[in-house]
Amino acid sequence: MKKLLIYSLVFISLLTFSIISLSAETTTDITTENTSENISETSRTYTYTSYDDLLNQIEEEVYAEIYQDVYEDIYQDILSQVDEDLYTQIYADIEASLNSRFTELSMVNDLTQNQIYDVVEIANQSVVGVETYLDNAGQAVGSAVIYDYDDINQIYYIISNYHVVEDGNNYKVRFENEETVVANLLKYDEEADIAILSFSSVGLEGLSAAILGSSSDLQKGEIILAAGHPQGFNFFNSITFGVVAGLDRSVSGETITYIQHDAAINSGNSGGPIFNLQGEVVGINVLKYADEEIEGMGFSIPIDLVKDIIANQ
Repeated sequence: MKKLLIYSLVFISLLTFSIISLSAETTTDITTENTSENISETSRTYTYTSYDDLLNQIEEEVYAEIYQDVYEDIYQDILSQVDEDLYTQIYADIEASLNSRFTELSMVNDLTQNQIYDVVEIANQSVVGVETYLDNAGQAVGSAVIYDYDDINQIYYIISNYHVVEDGNNYKVRFENEETVVANLLKYDEEADIAILSFSSVGLEGLSAAILGSSSDLQKGEIILAAGHPQGFNFFNSITFGVVAGLDRSVSGETITYIQHDAAINSGNSGGPIFNLQGEVVGINVLKYADEEIEGMGFSIPIDLVKDIIANQ
């Protein structure tokens, strides 16, 4: 800081010298038309056109030197206070903050993945296949989900699509191990494309009813998982991932509105459920748009409508 005092004194001296010189000059000597003089002092040369110009040059030079000196003094003073321990602490604090953020992201990812695993387990226990026959001739295959169990009579109840069963007069429920049991068609709603069937649980293990959720609680962008048997039973109980793309969608030729989603579904998925991440059934897959220019447009019957059909018929 001594330099600051020295430069200040120099500036004041130069300013005083300039004022004295200015007051000693006559007005005729301070013209700028033909004036261009050099002053050399302590190896410094100034080219000026007036005393104001000279003062400005001196002021700028002295200010620049004082500023640089002050900056260096302050900078070195700060550095002298920031020792290695403080550097280490700053680094540790930053590292801990970043690790905390990464941990939070990892926890969110782990939670979502664990929810998906839980839904897969529910699907493994509740999603079955449906075979439709006209007498002895096979007519169609599709998917279904167990939604209720009567433990007194040992009967499971399943939801599927009406178009899966409409061309037959007898039915079977098929399991992943390729075993089958006889199923009974209990009711259907042709307009909504919903069929309700039942089958006996005698001798069966590893099955459980899925919980029917509420489609009215769904939001656009919500994660869903579709379960079913695309292209038949060789791909039994496949799980695909998607999001709700739209709600209350109208489809040409249909009288009800649907849940639109982008989880992959294909022929054979008909009658299969879509689950939310809580493992609740929120829709029943029924159709998709199939075209070279269209991808990821699947449609499901809202489960609230299905629950009304179950309750009212």
